[in-house]
Amino acid sequence: MYFMEVTMREASPISDNKKMVVYKRRQISKEINIGIIGFGTIGSAVVKAIKKNESIFRKRTGWHINLVAVCDKDPKVFRNSKLSRDIIKRKANDVINDPQVDIVIELIGGIHPAKEIIKGALANKKYVITANKALLADHKSELFKVAKDNNVGLYYEASVMAGVPLIKVLREGLIANRIKSMWGIINGTSNYILSNMYNKGASFKDSLKEAKNKGFAERNYSLDIEGIDSAHKLAVISSLAFGQDIRLEDISIEGIMSISSADIMYAKELGYNIKLLAIAKNLKDSIEVRVHPTLLPKSHILSNVDGVYNAIYIQSDLADDLFLYGQGAGGEPTSSGIISDIANIISDMQKTEDKGSDILINSLKKKRIKGLDEIESCFYIRFMAIDNPGVLAKISGILGKYKISIASVVQKAKSMQKAVPIIMLIHKTKEYSLKKALSEIDKLSVIKARSVAIKIEQEKEL
Repeated sequence: MYFMEVTMREASPISDNKKMVVYKRRQISKEINIGIIGFGTIGSAVVKAIKKNESIFRKRTGWHINLVAVCDKDPKVFRNSKLSRDIIKRKANDVINDPQVDIVIELIGGIHPAKEIIKGALANKKYVITANKALLADHKSELFKVAKDNNVGLYYEASVMAGVPLIKVLREGLIANRIKSMWGIINGTSNYILSNMYNKGASFKDSLKEAKNKGFAERNYSLDIEGIDSAHKLAVISSLAFGQDIRLEDISIEGIMSISSADIMYAKELGYNIKLLAIAKNLKDSIEVRVHPTLLPKSHILSNVDGVYNAIYIQSDLADDLFLYGQGAGGEPTSSGIISDIANIISDMQKTEDKGSDILINSLKKKRIKGLDEIESCFYIRFMAIDNPGVLAKISGILGKYKISIASVVQKAKSMQKAVPIIMLIHKTKEYSLKKALSEIDKLSVIKARSVAIKIEQEKEL
C-alpha cells in the first residue's frame, strides 16, 4: 500500500491579488504489517519503540510499520497499554492466520509453543522475527528449512547481544572472511556478578542478590550462572560463523558458581580478571565450542567489560580483529535489534532466494567438534592444604605423574593447623589429564577442600 502526503503552499500574488494554492503530492512510504506474539517486557518495549521511532524508520527505509495485531494469553498485560482493542488478540493462531500480517514477531520465549508458532507462521508464508536463543540453539536448521520451503525468512538479530548488530556483522559484514575465533562475554547477569566481586570484593552470594534486586537477574537465574544462556547464544553465532549446525549438546559448559571472592582476589594479584567467556575456535580439522570461567590478563580488552554489558572479540582472516560492545539485554536494546530485522525483511522481500535463512549453515565442509577433554589450556589452580612439610612435593609429584608442568606457585599464608590456599599456574595441558590428577590430589589427607581449576587465556593467544 502507498501513502500519499498532501502539502499546501502560497504562491506569489497574481494579477487579481488572489493567492494561488498549489497542491503537491509526494509518495511517503509503503506499508509493512506487523503482528506481535508475547506482550511482556520485550513485546511492550517493541510496541513502544515502534511508536517512538517509526518516523525515523520511515524516513530511512521508505516504509511505514503498521501494527495490526498484538497477542498475549494474559489479558491483564494490556490494561495500561493504550492499544486499540481491535488489534488485541488472545490466541497465537489469530495472528499467524491473519491475512493482513506480513511479519510475525515471536516474543514468548522457551521451546514450546514458540516452535509451533514459528513453524505455523512460516508455513503461512509470513516472515518471522524472534529473540529466542534457546529455541534457535537446537532447532534452527529445522526452522530455516521451513522458511526456505515457503520462500520466506527467519530473522534473529536480537537473540544474541540484543541491540548490538552481531548477527548482521557475521551474515553480511564478514561474509568474505574465514572466522578464526570468537571470545564473547554474552551474558550480562554473570558479568555483573563477576564485576561486582572484582570491583567491590563482594561474595558470589551477595553479588547475585544485588543483581536480582536491580532486576539484572532473570527469575530463573540458574540459566545465567550455570553458563547455559551463554551456550545457547554461542550455538547460534558459531553455527553462523563456521557454517555448520552446532547445538547445545556440542558445547562444553561450566558456570560461575564455584568462583569465590578469594579466587577473584588471587587472580587480581596475579594480573588477571575472571570472566565467563563463550569461546569458539575454527581450527584446521576441528571446532572448539565452550563456555566457562576464564582468567584473562587485565590488559585484554574483554577484561575491562564491566557490569551487564556484553562484548565479543572476533578474529578473521581478512578483516583481522574486531570488537563489538554494548548492552546485551533489556527492552530498548532488544527492541532495536528486532526493528532492525524489520528493515532486513523489507530488503530481503525483493529477493527471490535466501530470505533471511542462513545460507552459511550447512554450506561448508563439516568439521569434527572437539570434546572438552581433548582441549589444551593453561590453568589457575587453588588447593586448600594443611601446611605440612612435603605437601608441595606430593602435589607436584602427582601433577608430574600426569605430565602436567607447573609455571608458578604461590602459598598465601602459613598455618600448621588450618588449611591455607596454594595457588598454581599450570602450563598448557589437556583437561582430561588435569581432572585425573586433581581427583588423586583431592584424596590426600592434607587437602581439606575440593581443588578449584579455572582456564587461562593468554593475551598473546588471543
